[in-house]
Amino acid sequence: MIRERAVRRGDWRFLQLTIFIAAWMLVSPLMQDRWVVQALLQFFLLNTMLVTLWANPSWSRGRGIVYGLWLLSLVGSALALAPLPDQWQRLGRTAEIAATLPLLALLAVGILLFIFRSRTLNVDGIFATVTVYLIIAMFFSMLYLLLIEWHPASFNVQVEGMSPQVLQSNLLYFSLVTLATLGYGDILPVSETARTLAVIEATVGQFYVAVIVAVFIGMLVMQRRES
Repeated sequence: MIRERAVRRGDWRFLQLTIFIAAWMLVSPLMQDRWVVQALLQFFLLNTMLVTLWANPSWSRGRGIVYGLWLLSLVGSALALAPLPDQWQRLGRTAEIAATLPLLALLAVGILLFIFRSRTLNVDGIFATVTVYLIIAMFFSMLYLLLIEWHPASFNVQVEGMSPQVLQSNLLYFSLVTLATLGYGDILPVSETARTLAVIEATVGQFYVAVIVAVFIGMLVMQRRES
């Protein structure tokens, strides 16, 4: 009985995480203060960390790695926002992205492990797959942002005069469009590295949807057999 109540309390965790990501994606381009956008991003990472660690209680050694990467990302974000010379701010942004990328990868793997361990299909499991899909899009958007940071001509985007939060939002939009293989064509990769990353992301998006659909079908068949 106690375990059933705990499961019910946990049913909303990935739902609230999905809603928070969607709200952050909608609100961040409209905000003028960059530190607010960065604070919301760090809060998203912390929220995702807590939910992922809750879903994987056996991650005893991985907890220190996850928290360490988040602290490095937080320090890099602080350096990028500090009134420092441009070169130091660029190094801060690079450090932030370099720490955020493996953190997002670990969180996606942890949530996928939670999904694959589940024997029944429920609402929170569905939103967990949506969360991973959005995390993959954010992972590639960070790669694109790192690429533009050191090679601004990698995309046909006018970087000069654009605020960092708007640039980040545009790259996240491009990442989602590429992941879903929509290909609107308003933002295009120009350099070979950018094109290669876009092809990899489109391939990952197709395989992810196919695998998740197969897993859901397997769960439904198992539930019917057990019932």
